[in-house]
Amino acid sequence: MHWPMYSLRGDLPSPWLEIVLVLVAILSGGIVGSERERLDKPAGLRTLILVCLGSTVFTIVSYAFTTTTGDAGRVAAQIVTGVGFLGAGAILHSRNTVSGMTTAAAIWMMAAVGITIGTGRPGAGLGLALLVRGVLAGVRRWEIRHLGGVTSVAVEVVFDPDHGKTQIRLDSVRELFRVSQRFEVQTMPGQETLSGRLDVRLPRRHLHEFLSALVDMPAVREIREVPPGNP
Repeated sequence: MHWPMYSLRGDLPSPWLEIVLVLVAILSGGIVGSERERLDKPAGLRTLILVCLGSTVFTIVSYAFTTTTGDAGRVAAQIVTGVGFLGAGAILHSRNTVSGMTTAAAIWMMAAVGITIGTGRPGAGLGLALLVRGVLAGVRRWEIRHLGGVTSVAVEVVFDPDHGKTQIRLDSVRELFRVSQRFEVQTMPGQETLSGRLDVRLPRRHLHEFLSALVDMPAVREIREVPPGNP
């Protein structure tokens, strides 16, 4: 009954202990990273594998320290600090929205999983990775279904092309919010601006963030809702 917190240290000799821990770290990072990769998030499969593996290796190395050369607990503290800076780089700020918080939290959590595995508890680390995967995948579905549902809206965006740069920025925002519907651009009669229609289907909170991101773009001149089905 105590196998999740059972430590292999003292039962497996070196280097077999280190090999097992490293392999479990790669597997754990892959379990969570594959879910992030499937959603095309900035921190995907390779990133989370490396975060988990790095934390595990640092923790394994910390056991080489003795009371006369250093404190092994300081290594874990520095892992938490270092991963905090890495997670901060995944957070994107705009005037009205903040995105990337879940990605940053996933990076931070995978560092905790790596530290757990590095202490010699692969069962606990693997269980935590499965739990994180379940939270990311299951809670997202529950949130969409029970905390606001999904809203469909059709909007027309009028923008200054800026030699093609604006459409690239619009495509980046659509990719960030996973708005996969086609964006057909037309020339406004007698004007230098372009217009395009988007049929957006997102949870209400994400829809607000998406529209706010469009509003924050200086080249966007106008955003207006159009009745569904209208050309």
